[in-house]
Amino acid sequence: MRKLFFASVAVLALSSAAQAANTSTTVQVGLVNGSSVTQNGLTNDSSSTTQIGILNGASTMQGTSSPSLNNVSTVNQAGVQNSATTGQVAFGNNGSAITQNSFGPPALQNNSASVGQLSFGINTSTVSQTAH
Repeated sequence: MRKLFFASVAVLALSSAAQAANTSTTVQVGLVNGSSVTQNGLTNDSSSTTQIGILNGASTMQGTSSPSLNNVSTVNQAGVQNSATTGQVAFGNNGSAITQNSFGPPALQNNSASVGQLSFGINTSTVSQTAH
């Protein structure tokens, strides 16, 4: 009976850990916007960053110090110059989506995106860049 009790406690602890989550939502509107999101631990990580300005920079690191279960990251940027970096490490799956819209004088417009993903599951990455 005692073994059954401890086994039940262990299963409950694992179930609780699997339900844990890190969630981040960032919205920035300004001339110069900078965002840095770091999420670590054996959890499901979710991050959403939206930036509207002239100069936009976003960095999202998920599970890079301590691997996560699953990672999802979304970055939306509208500005003259946009830069986004996403790094993801997971035991499960990684998903990344970056959308960048550049406007203003053509000589100044610039979109830059970089994604690094490592997992034992499925990695998906979508980058959409438009200069107007």
